[in-house]
Amino acid sequence: MENGRKFGVGSILGSIILLAWFFASIGAMIYLSKHGMGALVVVVFGQFFLVLGTAAIISGIANKNFQPITLIFPLVGIACMAGGCIFQFGSEKVIKYVNNALPYLLLSVFLIVGVSMILITYVGSKRRHERCNYCIPATCVDLKSQYDDGTRTYCPVYEVYFRGETLLLSNHLFSNVNRIKVGETREIYLNPEKPTDFYEPKEEKATNLFMFFMGGMFTAAAVFALVMMIYFVK
Repeated sequence: MENGRKFGVGSILGSIILLAWFFASIGAMIYLSKHGMGALVVVVFGQFFLVLGTAAIISGIANKNFQPITLIFPLVGIACMAGGCIFQFGSEKVIKYVNNALPYLLLSVFLIVGVSMILITYVGSKRRHERCNYCIPATCVDLKSQYDDGTRTYCPVYEVYFRGETLLLSNHLFSNVNRIKVGETREIYLNPEKPTDFYEPKEEKATNLFMFFMGGMFTAAAVFALVMMIYFVK
């Protein structure tokens, strides 16, 4: 375990830029609000979702811990920015059209997110199974923990003996779905070309079921609402 972190010039510069962007955005929202440009406040608010959501997606992909539900944040951000610009600069005809279409657009976003969650989870799992096809016993030797929204979550560290070497493997995925104890042995499937790329079937099954459930809920709610609006709401 590391007792501290070393911050380079790049990290410090990035932090300064992030803080400057954050406070500049807050200042812009206050200025626009006081000068009667409320629609542009929504644009600035939307770019928060877009930037932070995009950063979360990039980080998830880089760390091989991508959660499809994060797709909703940049989509909401883009929708807020587009809507704010239309209401600020659009003609009355365009604004009226957007007002009528807005509920359908929002529900379409939910539908896209739901379907994307299902497809990304399915395709990701299928590709993972193709890469990680070497079954090997692994012993849990440690449980990393962290707090996530006030709830303690865990990430197991496995020890395996592979090709004459003892390796410590962790997927850096913190959750409560993988109930495992230190000392417990399970079978994992790893990528023979890159042993750090692996999955544990019980954990993967629980995670996939959760993502399928969430994606199904988003999709079903959006489809139900769209059908009701199209056929029953006049």
